[in-house]
Amino acid sequence: MKLDSSLPDRGAGFLYTAPLLDVVLLLLIFFLFGSNFVLKSGVSIRLPTTRSALPAAPQAHIITVTAGNPELIFFNERRVEREDLDEVLKASHQRSSQVILLGDESVHYGTIVAISDLVLQHGYDLSFATAEERP
Repeated sequence: MKLDSSLPDRGAGFLYTAPLLDVVLLLLIFFLFGSNFVLKSGVSIRLPTTRSALPAAPQAHIITVTAGNPELIFFNERRVEREDLDEVLKASHQRSSQVILLGDESVHYGTIVAISDLVLQHGYDLSFATAEERP
């Protein structure tokens, strides 16, 4: 006696969507939470090195100062003139009260001090970004 199935034929050419969706979501979670969560500026600079480290500040504003003539200043990856930095700092205080200053190691010390003074005058907590010293 031969038994016949009443179930419809699924076809062998298609992938099952539930397992595929599970794999895609797991890969998405892996890449989102597997990253190193390091704040990186889109501007290329050479940071001074140190053996100390500060805790991460994910909501902090980032001011980047590049070497050159003239020295370029970026606030949260948007280029600003040194004269306009005062207004930008006034307008950005509601998002975060922390500022990380990334200064190229060949930038004049007076420029870093002037920007630091301006940041501190506006009541921000200031941190200086450095690269990890390699043994």
